[in-house]
Amino acid sequence: MGLNPSYRNGTWNREEPGVPQAGRHRLPGSPAGPLPDGPRDRSAERINAADRALSEAYARLRGAGVDPDAVNTAFAIVRDCLSEARELNAQARRELAMARYEWDQAIQKQRNSGRYSDTATPAVPDAPGLNLCPDPDTAQTSAEFMDTLRMYRIWAGKPSYRTMEHQCARSFAASTIHAALKSNDLPNLKMVEAIVTACGGSDEHQQKFASAWRRLVMLPQDAANPSRSRNLYPVSETA
Repeated sequence: MGLNPSYRNGTWNREEPGVPQAGRHRLPGSPAGPLPDGPRDRSAERINAADRALSEAYARLRGAGVDPDAVNTAFAIVRDCLSEARELNAQARRELAMARYEWDQAIQKQRNSGRYSDTATPAVPDAPGLNLCPDPDTAQTSAEFMDTLRMYRIWAGKPSYRTMEHQCARSFAASTIHAALKSNDLPNLKMVEAIVTACGGSDEHQQKFASAWRRLVMLPQDAANPSRSRNLYPVSETA
């Protein structure tokens, strides 16, 4: 029939010689503008494919001379169904995006939290009259501080590095915790806090190790690490 139906700006068009622009038809209930752009998904693609098929069917019927009153109502109902499906799909995608955002925020908040004592099993205290917990106040050098921290892990029951990673809410990986405890160099304070937390340390233990760490960091570099040269490791690099 020489028809080339198309859909533009919510209107079903017939490209026929001699048919003016004003003679093109629009399906009742169609949107006022083109389909909105957005992230592609399988549901939206199926809805758009149905929309295109509907526009082509409408154009063919009108081109065949079918009475508009006989098809407009039926096509309007179908169009309403497509519009509702499109809105439900968009709403579901918005809710899914919000759920993903809230989940990511919760994970990030947990990772950025400075303390994770509620996730670790508290260390069993010593029997009455005994205090075998290593005291970081006696540490005078970085090596002595790290020895105390290693002994503290043993005192807490020597949890595995995988367990420590879990009990500090994965603020550091097991391999990173292992490397820090194996070295005699002072780690950063966040690492010290994570290790004490992973060993089930109390608030008092956290304060003791934090204070000892600060005391050593504030010392001249040669005093905290006698084997190192002041020229190679200036104080400003450890502050």
